[in-house]
Amino acid sequence: MSSIGPPTGMRDWLPQDALLRQHLMETIGKVYRLYGYLPIDTPVMEDLSVLLGKGGGENEKLLFKILKRGEKLAEVQASGGDLADYGLRFDLTVPLARFVATHQGKIPMPFRRYHIGPVWRADRPQKGRFREFYQCDIDVVGGKSSAYEVEIITATERVLKELNLGNYRFRLSDKRLLPLLFEGCGVSGQQVGPLLISFDKLDKDIDQACREIQAILPQDSKPGKWVNTFVSRFCALRPHETGRHERMDEFARFLDPTKDSQLRFRDPIKDPKLRTEIDNILEGLKTIVASVLAVNPASSIVFDPILVRGMDYYTGPVYEAVVEGYPSSILGGGRYDGLIGRFAGKEIPAVGCSIGFERILSILQERKLGQGTAAVSRVLLVNDGQGADLLQQQAEQLRNAGICVETYLDQDDPGKQFKYAETACILWAIRRFDPVSSAVTVRYLPKRRDMALSLAEFRSHLENQTFP
Repeated sequence: MSSIGPPTGMRDWLPQDALLRQHLMETIGKVYRLYGYLPIDTPVMEDLSVLLGKGGGENEKLLFKILKRGEKLAEVQASGGDLADYGLRFDLTVPLARFVATHQGKIPMPFRRYHIGPVWRADRPQKGRFREFYQCDIDVVGGKSSAYEVEIITATERVLKELNLGNYRFRLSDKRLLPLLFEGCGVSGQQVGPLLISFDKLDKDIDQACREIQAILPQDSKPGKWVNTFVSRFCALRPHETGRHERMDEFARFLDPTKDSQLRFRDPIKDPKLRTEIDNILEGLKTIVASVLAVNPASSIVFDPILVRGMDYYTGPVYEAVVEGYPSSILGGGRYDGLIGRFAGKEIPAVGCSIGFERILSILQERKLGQGTAAVSRVLLVNDGQGADLLQQQAEQLRNAGICVETYLDQDDPGKQFKYAETACILWAIRRFDPVSSAVTVRYLPKRRDMALSLAEFRSHLENQTFP
């Protein structure tokens, strides 16, 4: 018999993994609600005109399309028309744009929201990348001020701290910066797109990226010399994986035309309009960094001008976070002032951030973080021969005391019951419970250690996640 599994690029979730995922959702939602963000939800399907016409030309490659149904499908098959009318959402930003346009007048402006849910992308599956995965988005719709970027970055860094992911860097740049720098140094319009794609690879494979850059811009050309200088100089100044914000000032000085620079990096940019635009963008980024650090001096935000965000709808500051020792970003976002207005029929600024659930979950699983949280929440009440009614009565008393209890209702050897608990990722088993004295005899399964405790003491172990 052939093996049966989930569709390619999709996964089944075992209870312990689903519980850990739920823990992530609850942690993220709790933090964002502290900042005044409230949850919304939208259908998993959207009209193709929404998904294709409003979110950028690359979106069709990502789409899982849904066939028309019944008579409509038969009609288009006979006439040769379009077979699909809906598609599965590939992110949570385009549905937000449609949501805001639909509910204009019913929601306050600025509108703060977070949204946690599955999305689908027709990518080639690979390690850490799936066709079905969860995202969490936090967005402010209707806020022009860069203070909203500061709030989103601050809130999201609090999420990373709550999840205990370890050292990370929060990379910040602006979608407009590199194209303006390229233009000012003589890169043609046709070369900008391929060059941005190559720059996006500098994080992953510097040698390959440099070869691609040299193929686009000959080294002996004026633009080629400028870009090669940029890459070599910046790689020398590149922040360490832990990310220290002092590096932002170092590289900003390198870009600053008012400062002496051995390489005189800005000299080739002669157009005063371009120089002014670049100066304004850099000043805006410096303001964001300074404001984030004023709120959270321990922030790991760092200016990183080679950051390239792929979505077409970004219009200003963009950011990503990368955890030390993990190659892919775990979140990304930025300002996208043009997208929602296309649906709403008027200009509406917006800024947001999207968290990658599966990537964070992979880090937690690899480092075996969060598993204690998932496992310690349940306790097994061992069946020591008493009847099922009495066992369930005792379990209910324990639940009334705030303990999450699973009962073993079959008459089995205690060793088999303990093995069941370990397989189910349960850390504690209650061997005996005396309701009169509120005392329990418990076993901490990882160490096979039995203890006699009061119910209050046992609850303290569970709540504080302290282990003998």
